[in-house]
Amino acid sequence: MKKLFLLLMVCIGIMTLNAQNVFVENFATAPLGGNLEGYNNWYVCLKSSDNLGVSPKIGEGALFYTGYAGSNIGNVAILDSINGNIAGTQRISTKTITLGTDTVVLANQSKIYIAFLAKISIDSKKSSLRDFFTLEGSKTSSMTRGRVFAKVTSTGDLTFGITKNSTSMTESPVSSLDVNHLIVIVYETVGSVASDDKVSMYVDPDLTLTEAQQTNVLVAADSQTDYGLSNKFAINIRQRGIGAQIGGIRVGTSWNSVVLGITSGVNQLNSNNQMITAFGKTIQTPESGSLKVFNLAGAQILSAKTTGKLETSLNSGLYLVRFVSQNGLTTSAKIQLN
Repeated sequence: MKKLFLLLMVCIGIMTLNAQNVFVENFATAPLGGNLEGYNNWYVCLKSSDNLGVSPKIGEGALFYTGYAGSNIGNVAILDSINGNIAGTQRISTKTITLGTDTVVLANQSKIYIAFLAKISIDSKKSSLRDFFTLEGSKTSSMTRGRVFAKVTSTGDLTFGITKNSTSMTESPVSSLDVNHLIVIVYETVGSVASDDKVSMYVDPDLTLTEAQQTNVLVAADSQTDYGLSNKFAINIRQRGIGAQIGGIRVGTSWNSVVLGITSGVNQLNSNNQMITAFGKTIQTPESGSLKVFNLAGAQILSAKTTGKLETSLNSGLYLVRFVSQNGLTTSAKIQLN
């Protein structure tokens, strides 16, 4: 018995050592319709050429992506497609990243993962790639060290792009507008050479596969100086002509902790709310209220009041449900209708 107890304590100790902090920004407590800047230490960047225009606003409703740890939580930051089309209206909103109580500073030969959900609207700037999410490389100059671009063409096609810090980028295959996309950026410090760090991006990864098994990775091909190891790590949401909703931001040091929510040796995936269930085509909630039903792409397909049981005529399959009780408490779950 003593040996078993000792083994258990050793395992707990190992799991504690392996636990990984993750920075999370879901805009959950932000005033709806208010400015992003001023909320939760987001601030206007200090770069004189990118502190113009108006702040992104906070919009109600979470974005969804099946299996992602940041799915279906909180609210969104809304990027205005009109703002940022010309230099005089561009604006960058900045957040310095902390993991636990520590401000993130990159170490040599390490990786940092930045994941977020994005829904790009059809009214975005057309025909040219515009960066809307970046990793800040300098507080005062235009230098960034990871730029995510989007382009909406006149035919309604959407592509994403990734660069280290230029307009020469690696582009994704065509994606869909007005649906939820999961973007995962990986910044890898490689060695002592001043420009050998690697910036990669996954667009809509298959979360049933490991990081090593993913096949849709894009690697920035431009050669630029690296993110300074002494710089405090920060992320930027940029208003530059892209209309979008951004949410579910997570930053950490491993794919499992950031993307899947596994933060120790034990699988601690964020679970759905088990108070919302389904029987046949009936959605059951613990009390009266209102609910919205979304497909797995994030498109709303049903909105209704419920007294605790709601009969539906939806097709069989997986759905995402957002339930608001009469007391204003919001919960969500993934359900299977038969």
